[in-house]
Amino acid sequence: MNNKFFLVSLIAALFGFSFGVSADEPVESRPDTFTDIESNKDMLDPYNLGLLVERGDVKAINNVGLLWATGHDGKQSFEEAVKWWTEAANRGYPLAMNNLGLAYANGQGVAQDIKQAFDWWLKSAIGGNAWAMNSVGDCYETGDGVAKDYVLAMTWYKTAADAGDPLAYYNVGALYQTGRGVDRNLDSAHDWFMGGAELGDPYSMLSLADFYRDGFGGDKDLVEALSWYQISSLRLDPQDVGSLRFAESEARALEGQLNEKQKEEVATRLEFLKKFTAPQVVDQNLDDGESRI
Repeated sequence: MNNKFFLVSLIAALFGFSFGVSADEPVESRPDTFTDIESNKDMLDPYNLGLLVERGDVKAINNVGLLWATGHDGKQSFEEAVKWWTEAANRGYPLAMNNLGLAYANGQGVAQDIKQAFDWWLKSAIGGNAWAMNSVGDCYETGDGVAKDYVLAMTWYKTAADAGDPLAYYNVGALYQTGRGVDRNLDSAHDWFMGGAELGDPYSMLSLADFYRDGFGGDKDLVEALSWYQISSLRLDPQDVGSLRFAESEARALEGQLNEKQKEEVATRLEFLKKFTAPQVVDQNLDDGESRI
């Protein structure tokens, strides 16, 4: 997939629109980007976006940036994406602020600048974006772009978890497990990992597997451990080669320690976990143009 200057040129040609959207134009507030065109269809269709951008629709402006970032009709440009996201962010749109944070964090379309990334994530988090809330927590935990503060990291992770971000559950659990920013509490860590696993987070699943393999906070349960390693390997992003290899290696090691009856129990448990940890499909609005770069 690739796209960029083509899209801006297409919109300009079709609708006489150039990038300089007037900041003085009122931004309409509606639940869906394409409410007035065709609800819940063609979120990133250039023709529809052109119509909406011409009207100053901030969600459409953000989505034009998404098209440039992900590519359209063989052309792609993070530099153009950043221009559109900046326009939408300056109009107060949290999704665009989060996208800018990701761009600055990864140095895509702009010079890498973790302080700028943190600043945009914080604005987005204050605006209610769960992904950005988790990113703010991560910055406080690692000290990237801001002074390290485990208490604030935990605060933002829990806020993100309350807002529904699966990875935040893992991060809360990890802080409880290590006792950073809170008193160490393995029971709480387990419960948070379980919550993240139910929402489909593979790192929570890996942590649960470690819990049962090593008997953290209770007895070892190799059947349960193997089941969680196996399901995590199904849920991990294939590009995360390190975590995937670890999960598969641990699974092979445990499988060699189990008898046939236990292996049958694992197979039954795995089928249950496939349903229990199935990534939840959220009924997304058309403005969900969030670029996870």
